[in-house]
Amino acid sequence: MLTEQQVSHFNTFGFLIFRQLFSPDELKTISTEFEHALTSAYRHDPFDGTHRHWVRTMGAETPFFASLLEDPRFCKPTEQLYGEDALGIVSDANRYIGHTRWHPDHSVDPAEDCYGIKFAYYLEPVGAENGALRLIPGSHKNPLHDDLRENLDKFELKICDVPAYICKSEPGDVVAFDMRCWHASWGGASDRRMCTVIYYKNPESPEEEAATRRRAGAFSKSVKEPNNSGLPFSIHRDIMTHWITNHEGSEKRQRWIDRERELGFLDYLQA
Repeated sequence: MLTEQQVSHFNTFGFLIFRQLFSPDELKTISTEFEHALTSAYRHDPFDGTHRHWVRTMGAETPFFASLLEDPRFCKPTEQLYGEDALGIVSDANRYIGHTRWHPDHSVDPAEDCYGIKFAYYLEPVGAENGALRLIPGSHKNPLHDDLRENLDKFELKICDVPAYICKSEPGDVVAFDMRCWHASWGGASDRRMCTVIYYKNPESPEEEAATRRRAGAFSKSVKEPNNSGLPFSIHRDIMTHWITNHEGSEKRQRWIDRERELGFLDYLQA
């Protein structure tokens, strides 16, 4: 459980860092499943460092990854920050290349977009010059969020010159941040292995629900086309079909599945 100070830090700055959340044995399992998942998903396009590879890790071949959404180390802090009915959305694995531009994952107005928390962890040490996550503290709220949207490009700054907190990390560390925060990375190698666990706040008001449904609709439309990393839809479909089958009979997962189906996040599996 988060302390009062941690909750206050997250609400104020938009992020927290958990040091050595994973044990050495868990890291070995993560690395093994990571390599298997990405190699299997991209048999048609082996990684050569020219473009990102990404895959959801919620299928039968990655049981440890698939368990993380329901792992108390992730879901309990989420429920403290976003409500006990927060929705588990995805566990995934990425091979990033080069820099990542400044951006938020979601808009700040809950009537325009849903929002939530992302837990990010790297499988190699990362720092200021080799791809560590950079966050602009407090940018998950207005006025700073929209000020950055309006003005950041006007400054014509390099990614590394924008004032930010650099989340240096070692394997085993996890960075948790509100997905409305502006973030980026600089100096990343051609094979920057990063994984995430993502939750959304369960919408409450009619306006929030409408915004969440729009996000779900856009996702369902886009996922049927090969994404920007070239992942065929059939692979994504098979992984998620396994997850929603819920062989373990998890009550928490079933609650997520039922609500996400209601909101439209799983519509693409019905076609």
